[in-house]
Amino acid sequence: MMKKSIVLVAATLATGAAMAQSSVTLYGLADIYLASQKNAATGQRVTKLESSGIYESRFGFKGSEDLGGGYKANFQLEQGFALDAGTASTGQAFSRQSWVGISGGFGDARFGKAWSAFDDVSGSTLAAKNSVLAPNQGTWLTTSYKDNPNNGLYYATPEFGGLSAAVSYGLGENKTPTTGAGSITSVHVKYGKGPLFAAVAYQTEKATSAAKAINFTRLSGSYDFGPAKLLASYGRVSHDGSRTNEWALGADVPLGGGWLLSGGVANSKGGITGFTGDANYTGKLVNTLAPGAADVKRTGYSVAAFYSLSKRTTVYGGYRSNTTKVPGAADQDGSLLAVGMLHTF
Repeated sequence: MMKKSIVLVAATLATGAAMAQSSVTLYGLADIYLASQKNAATGQRVTKLESSGIYESRFGFKGSEDLGGGYKANFQLEQGFALDAGTASTGQAFSRQSWVGISGGFGDARFGKAWSAFDDVSGSTLAAKNSVLAPNQGTWLTTSYKDNPNNGLYYATPEFGGLSAAVSYGLGENKTPTTGAGSITSVHVKYGKGPLFAAVAYQTEKATSAAKAINFTRLSGSYDFGPAKLLASYGRVSHDGSRTNEWALGADVPLGGGWLLSGGVANSKGGITGFTGDANYTGKLVNTLAPGAADVKRTGYSVAAFYSLSKRTTVYGGYRSNTTKVPGAADQDGSLLAVGMLHTF
């Protein structure tokens, strides 16, 4: 991503033997798409202009200061917004990230609102750039985790021969005289070297210490053969004895001249049917089938094309369909046909 850096401070230390430098970068992303979408639950089709087809539209500030000895002090403030309406994505001032930390030979530590260790790798090997055109959209439940918990502590190790790890913990700060606070705990281990990438991640969410945890698992892998990169992902969500298992397969095919073709298939099967409520410590209601009931099954297919007009601007388009099969009920079919444009700055 191209970013415009503004050098704020370059101060000479008293000894004159070293330089301490501080910088701040203003950056952003504007993404919008036009779509014809069929709602799987109602069957209604609408035409809409929506923000954030590939990535959420955002702007932000990030910076670092050289502390010497290989250490840096870092910060990042990032706000998401809806490009079609010009509104903030939530009522928060910086809904996506707001943290300060330190990095060096020991790794990278962050304090505040940062992406969880699970989120670091969750969408890393999903087709169609994990966009609204990805086959898992409208199919998977394992993407319903809390991605950037409040009151967070985050640590990532340095990379050792392509291998690295991270752990994060979100404090609920909702303790009462009778009940302990909730928490969101997350960890990942990943390997990326040459054409191979592989990752495993786990996240558990508890509204309070007395609540039953919602557990998310992700396995991700890809291999770049040159003419195409093969993509595979597996996910599981479990809660109080119920679980749903999910998988996705896909491929990225560079066509030359700035073109990329990507598509795949996704599947979901299990007794958890969905979530409602707030995942951020106040609790998430988990909707499950009655014991012994047949599993709900979901499938999704998609194909998408991306064309780079420049290093900062991409146009894209594609088609996605998804079907939900609920035992004893009619199939629910949904689809999305969309074209869009992404610009970074």
